Amino acid sequence: MLRTAPLLIAAVAAAPALAQTTQPEPNIYRVPGGVEFTLDNIGASDYTFNWSDSGGSFEDIVDPTFILVAGQTYRFRRISSAHPFVITDDTLPVSGTDGSYRRETTDGGVIDASTLKPIEDFTADPAPTDDFIEWTPGVGDAGQYYYTCRVTGHRGMTGSIIVTVEADCPADLDGDGALTIFDFLEYQNLFDAGDPLADFDGDGSLTIFDFLAFQNEFDAGCP
Repeated sequence: MLRTAPLLIAAVAAAPALAQTTQPEPNIYRVPGGVEFTLDNIGASDYTFNWSDSGGSFEDIVDPTFILVAGQTYRFRRISSAHPFVITDDTLPVSGTDGSYRRETTDGGVIDASTLKPIEDFTADPAPTDDFIEWTPGVGDAGQYYYTCRVTGHRGMTGSIIVTVEADCPADLDGDGALTIFDFLEYQNLFDAGDPLADFDGDGSLTIFDFLAFQNEFDAGCP
């Protein structure tokens, strides 16, 4: 069984906990708060997204599904000269799967009716305007949303947003409601004891990958 050296875990714990994007499945991205997405496009068929956080940069991600966290703030900014971007509720008729959704209507009235209100606050107009959407979904906003192009015929420029509520904090191992070096020390104790609670990647064994999975949860922070 691979063990993590105490000096390594203490050194990592000494660094500040900064949230990072994780990718639980292909085309699905769980994104921490404080992120600005810049949006470009591939013709009239897809949006492409770019963003950065403490873990690095994501470039030209095509029509991803985003998992956003209630209580966190996100910004969406268009950087090309066409294709206004709107966020809608789940009444927008959409079909498909993550990474390849398609809007099933070309009726502008239907798009406007499903766009979050006030509409101007949930529309990011194209450059050269400096218009953007800044959204801090609340706990009561948890659920399914979509984004799409307001140009009625551009049905493929559509994707999914899921707002979740962080009901617990898996990395808070000492249960004090905060993430500190003591949670790292508790994790090391569990790991060294071979405790199944240290199996953070869920593969049934304890390896360095469990430490990395714990680090990701720590970086994601508590709600």
